[in-house]
Amino acid sequence: MANKVKFERENVIRVASQLFWEKGFTATSTRDLQEAINMRPGSIYAAFGSKEGLYSESLKDYTVQMKSQIDGFLASSDTVIGGLRAFVENVIIKTKDCSPSAICMLVKANSEFAEKDASLYELSLDLSAKFEAYLTTLFAQAIKNNELSSNLTALEYAQFFQVQFTGLRGYFNRPGVEQLAHPMINQMFALIKKL
Repeated sequence: MANKVKFERENVIRVASQLFWEKGFTATSTRDLQEAINMRPGSIYAAFGSKEGLYSESLKDYTVQMKSQIDGFLASSDTVIGGLRAFVENVIIKTKDCSPSAICMLVKANSEFAEKDASLYELSLDLSAKFEAYLTTLFAQAIKNNELSSNLTALEYAQFFQVQFTGLRGYFNRPGVEQLAHPMINQMFALIKKL
């Protein structure tokens, strides 16, 4: 019974995450949530405390899913940079139309809560910092493996990667630019290797 409850909770969080990612926190009504996750408002509040509680769990789950995706690509690549490139290609090209939004949910949260809700904004900053720390360990490994020079620190590589990746995601949210995806991804990774 406990496993069923845990599975249902994880599924509810996953479905809610997709809805919040698509619409944002403010634009997602309690009714939207009720329809998407098939729970009454009282059940949502009993399980998560509030809409904010469910959003917090969803944002955390989104971050875990992103790391899991990267880990999967790293496991099937000979290099850290190759795994990261496969991840970028997957997000920008292969699964772009399957995502609720082309914009990263963490980036969306940082923008949405900058002045409106301190606790959700702080959570988005905390998760962003943890994700950056995760990327920094990957770039430290890439430097150690001689995939990248040691001219920059692992943190500087991680920051550059995030700026480039976020920019690409935003740019390819536009229609009619799909043919530029491969050349721009090539340019991104060529630049990383030249830093």
